[in-house]
Amino acid sequence: MSKQTIQMQRRGQRLECTSPVWVDLLEAVPEGVDLNVSITRARSNRQNGTYWGALAWLITDGPERIGKTWLTKDELSDALQLEVGFVRQIRLANGLTYAVPKSKNFEECSQDTFNAYFEAAQRKLIEWCGYDPVAAYLEHMAGRLRRAA
Repeated sequence: MSKQTIQMQRRGQRLECTSPVWVDLLEAVPEGVDLNVSITRARSNRQNGTYWGALAWLITDGPERIGKTWLTKDELSDALQLEVGFVRQIRLANGLTYAVPKSKNFEECSQDTFNAYFEAAQRKLIEWCGYDPVAAYLEHMAGRLRRAA
């Protein structure tokens, strides 16, 4: 069986699926078979969506300098990571050391680590923009939801 991730919550000595989607995936596993279970704390999908959404919004609707300097949310994210030190160090054979953005992948980056990065990135964005762009993005999205309702 291939590796799958199913989000669950602990209820006493049992694990319960947190969504009908996870129930469907779990029910696809035959009953009575032994499973290897690795337990990691789930990352916040909402926070992750806010991070990437705010960066994309900044490229198109933020200060003009942001959109002219970085053309995509991925480029802006890389720049933020280098600026705040969320990096891996790579030493080459010639002795030079380079910093490259560290992985924010859910499997490799814990919620606590991402929280610290998110806060540092937000401080850097406030410095670059002169206002809190995450709060502005969330307000923008709330306005879209109100208009759609």
